[in-house]
Amino acid sequence: MNEIATGMFLWLLKILGVYLGILIVLTLILSRWKKRAAHETEEIADQKKKQQKKR
Repeated sequence: MNEIATGMFLWLLKILGVYLGILIVLTLILSRWKKRAAHETEEIADQKKKQQKKR
């Protein structure tokens, strides 16, 4: 019985580790995506300002 409980506990730890790893990776991807989107938004705003100054 003790071996079964230990096996289930280790299985649970593995699943939690994979889950946390996926969460960390997704968080990093989302943060980079948000930074890139913010940078692109600034570039578009700068381009519009330059176009308005030319007129």
